[in-house]
Amino acid sequence: MTLLSINRITLVGFGLLASSIAAAIKQARLSVIVRAVSSEKTLVRAKELGLADETFAYDDLEHWVEGSDVILLCTPISGILSTLKKLSAFIPSHPVFISDIGSTKAEICKAGAQLKAPFTFVGSHPMAGSEKRTLEFNDPSIFENAYWFVCPPAGAPENSYKVLSELIAFVGATQIVFSSEHHDQTVAWVSHMPQMASSSLAANIPNRLLQNGYQHFAGRAFRDMTRIAASGWAMWKDIAETNRTEILRAMDEYAEGLHETRNAIEKLPADDQPLHDIFLQGNAGRASLFASGKNPANSFYQLTVQLKDKPGALLSVLEPLADAGLNVRDIELMKVRENVAGTLLIAFKTEEQATAACKLLRYLEFEVMER
Repeated sequence: MTLLSINRITLVGFGLLASSIAAAIKQARLSVIVRAVSSEKTLVRAKELGLADETFAYDDLEHWVEGSDVILLCTPISGILSTLKKLSAFIPSHPVFISDIGSTKAEICKAGAQLKAPFTFVGSHPMAGSEKRTLEFNDPSIFENAYWFVCPPAGAPENSYKVLSELIAFVGATQIVFSSEHHDQTVAWVSHMPQMASSSLAANIPNRLLQNGYQHFAGRAFRDMTRIAASGWAMWKDIAETNRTEILRAMDEYAEGLHETRNAIEKLPADDQPLHDIFLQGNAGRASLFASGKNPANSFYQLTVQLKDKPGALLSVLEPLADAGLNVRDIELMKVRENVAGTLLIAFKTEEQATAACKLLRYLEFEVMER
């Protein structure tokens, strides 16, 4: 396990990701003082959950800056920009490293560059999270195998953000160093535009379906594609405003692809080759997401287990694995219908654990496949 050279870390905005960092530190029993900066209600809950050693109100800036080795800004982007503006008028009595977890970087890094020594600012963005947003859903493993972008100023040496690299390694993420502009161009396509597409899809269910309640017939594909439509407006308002140009470009490119697909469907049944080609390109594009050595999430070893549709089916798989000391790192109920077997996807950190789990479950007469 990577150790941290941090004595005090201050997490400003104690939501899902900040509380998950705190939970990882507490779970590892490190001698790091965790300081939470948030609303009064959240701070009370952070204390109750044992996630924060010290708590501060947002406007108590002078006190939460002093004594911090590292400050991580975890509010929505507008809050990050506002805090950086306030910090730019403040000079601490000792060196303080500041970063953030905002989903866009160009505007934040520009604001961070205005901080005066002995502040050091390097922007960052972990590609982790959930449509859940509060500390109640804290997860110390939420960053594991996720990419974490780091956007240092041009020419900055690696040791200038060593403490951030340590934190990234500690929570199990994979560090990627990009310029802030390159980051915003990239995530516009792989994160921001998909959110807009998901929200648009869920927002445009036709009245002819809604009036009859037919949306309840939606299958797994529609549910999966609209899952992130549950995401909160406040965060995405800031993302859309601070990465507007790149998101628009990504949406135009996506719309062009949809138009090509529509044209291909119009040519049916006389000519199915254009649609066939699009499906082949889609197959290849999807497969490229999981290319060996390119996606750290693929370091998990996965099994699928066929379940019976009966009470206790999940427990009958998970309980013997727990009794055998085999730690399931990820789990998904891939499909289940009444009176039909469901498929359970379970993942393990090591190949040895996956092999042992496979052997155990087959001994218990489950139908198990390696993925």
